[in-house]
Amino acid sequence: MKTLMDKAKKHRVTHEFSGRSHFFKVENEQGKEYSVNVQVGCDCTYMGVQGTPNGRICSHIIAVFADVLEKGNIRLTSGSESMIQVKRNVCIGLVRQGNRKLNEIRVSSGESKAHQQKKTEICQRLQSEGKHFITEAIFKTGGRADILCLDNFTAIEVVSSETNESIMRKAQAYPDGIKIQVVRV
Repeated sequence: MKTLMDKAKKHRVTHEFSGRSHFFKVENEQGKEYSVNVQVGCDCTYMGVQGTPNGRICSHIIAVFADVLEKGNIRLTSGSESMIQVKRNVCIGLVRQGNRKLNEIRVSSGESKAHQQKKTEICQRLQSEGKHFITEAIFKTGGRADILCLDNFTAIEVVSSETNESIMRKAQAYPDGIKIQVVRV
């Protein structure tokens, strides 16, 4: 009989985003995807206000994870609907408060007609898929994304003549963990 550990070793894990919570996509052997969210904390000096040394978690948290893995002794209550909402809440928190116009297709008169049409097309596709987004999302860290998909931490940039280098420079102001998808007009 397969143990849970044997089964888990066959899954493929992809890190999606880290902030206060850490989000992962897990794919099973059959190709079905699941979202996993982990948020931990410890009151030791390594987990204090100044953050963790070298970006690592402390041994106390590792000990807890080991105990949970060995005994499976915690009960999880978060379902898929609440998980996607947690992702959306974390992602929207990266955007300036006055710029949080959810699922509103916004275009600028300074954009070319082709740019406006492509942006509208992408937003309509996201809406039809039931995904949440913000157009012209201005991040707290700086930078503005044409479209920010809250469901998967992806900034979608609609471009016609911009070079990859200019897009990468623009994205440097984005919060860590935001993925960039470039759509050429």
